[in-house]
Amino acid sequence: VKHCYECHSEESKIVQANLYVDTRDGLLRGGDSGPAIVPGDIQSGTLLEALRFETVEMPPKGKLPDDVIADFAKWIEKGAVDPRDGKAPTV
Repeated sequence: VKHCYECHSEESKIVQANLYVDTRDGLLRGGDSGPAIVPGDIQSGTLLEALRFETVEMPPKGKLPDDVIADFAKWIEKGAVDPRDGKAPTV
């Protein structure tokens, strides 16, 4: 939330890359580059690549600590359980 919602949420003035991370639907649907996450598959999706600074560098103000990125990988690997309801806006 702290590092992503400014550019990737329904409350953003301009949503970057058409990616909404403030709903599960938004993460699954993804943005211009495809799905942000594929539950159970850490090789697919763009979120981990961006957090690891492999493709794009997100968040742009500096890389997250490795342990935080590892937590995202574990979360995705375990099925990316997310209790948030709602649909991401359609672009």
